[in-house]
Amino acid sequence: MRKNQKLIMSIVAIGTLSFLGIVIETALNIAFPKLMVKFKIPASTVQWLTTGYMLVSTVIIPFGAYLRKRFRAITLFRVAIISFLIGTVLAGVTSSFFLLLCGRIIQGIADGIGLPLMFSIILEQSPKKKVGFFMGLGSLVIAFAPAIGPVYGGIVLKYYSWQTLFILIIPIILVIWLLGEFSITQKFNVFSISFDYRGGITLTGLLITTLLLIVSTASKSNYRIVLLITAIICCILFIYFEKNNKNYIIDISLLKNRQFDIFLISFFLLQLMSLSMSYLMPNVLEIIFHLSTAKTGLLVLPAAVIDAIMSAVAGIIYDKLNHDFPILLGEGLICVSFLLANIISIAPINLIIIYSIFMFGLGLSYSNIMTRSLANLPIQSTNDGNVIYMTAQSYSGAMGTAIAASILTFTQNDYFNFINGTLAGLKINFKVLFFLSIIVLIFCTTIILRDKK
Repeated sequence: MRKNQKLIMSIVAIGTLSFLGIVIETALNIAFPKLMVKFKIPASTVQWLTTGYMLVSTVIIPFGAYLRKRFRAITLFRVAIISFLIGTVLAGVTSSFFLLLCGRIIQGIADGIGLPLMFSIILEQSPKKKVGFFMGLGSLVIAFAPAIGPVYGGIVLKYYSWQTLFILIIPIILVIWLLGEFSITQKFNVFSISFDYRGGITLTGLLITTLLLIVSTASKSNYRIVLLITAIICCILFIYFEKNNKNYIIDISLLKNRQFDIFLISFFLLQLMSLSMSYLMPNVLEIIFHLSTAKTGLLVLPAAVIDAIMSAVAGIIYDKLNHDFPILLGEGLICVSFLLANIISIAPINLIIIYSIFMFGLGLSYSNIMTRSLANLPIQSTNDGNVIYMTAQSYSGAMGTAIAASILTFTQNDYFNFINGTLAGLKINFKVLFFLSIIVLIFCTTIILRDKK
């Protein structure tokens, strides 16, 4: 019992790092329209406050398996918490967009270390019969952030400057630092292993160039061609270096497992949809309907609370009742939400209903897809599988925000009326998201039905 209590405390301590990162992210989403005016920048530029954060975390996450073997959990936690504290202080005292972006990037280091660390500890230390519950708890800590972020951002921004968003969380960072010091335990011995520099450099190049390729708004086609060629070269070299390397960065042989691949793609697309929606909802409510930041935060609150609650409930259903039911039900509800988004009128109440249905389905399916996929791996491959999932989560989140922002920017520039351009961009985004939701439903249904034969 005491062991489980310390595990819960360590999950809360490490998970709160990602929680605070998402709180700031969703709070800043509320502030994006104001920041665009203040700094005189377009949506495609301001979204780098999210994309830059996620890009840094994405680059670090793949090294999670190596870091867990090489360093004690408490050491990694300390590096993460100090990085987050430095980034928060920097963003909280500056009035420059560049330094604000630097602060968010430094915060991204913490997420890159902390996110795989939390799920690694869960997979290593939780009882097998409660793995769904603890995975749900880990997801709950992170999932509850979108419920707090918009409200927090709306209230703070109504009375204070955006710097206050960062300053107010500094005491919380110090508290979770203490909690982590007293609760994080080490189950396995660490040992000195050589680092695969060739694999690390080529993987980093692959992740950065592919994301830049997606978010690039450059008009010169040669720029995109250079990124594409660089990404292909990095991908080929990474596979070549890792194929027969005993000290690999990531065990790419896991990608030969069809079930693992299908669930991973589904997980990737779900996170992409989630971050797209968390970007679109506050921006659309403020730009099209001229709602205040405080009202916008309160309107998106119910959907985020639903997601947080269902993340916990889904884990219990997974352990006690059925592994597949919450996944399929969740995917079905997500499809329904985007079907409604494409056929009903765009109004605040309709958007909130759509968002709530989406979040209900996301909470049911998201963490359970990862749990089910990793549970089928050999125990020695669990850490590598976890790292691959965390990399996909961070990368797809950055991609989701970037794609949604790029579509909005394109239509806003294409229309004479800014509001009409925003509305057109929202409709295009909804069509894309509906198409992706159908793919996820088909993928999950296919693999689950195949397993039952």
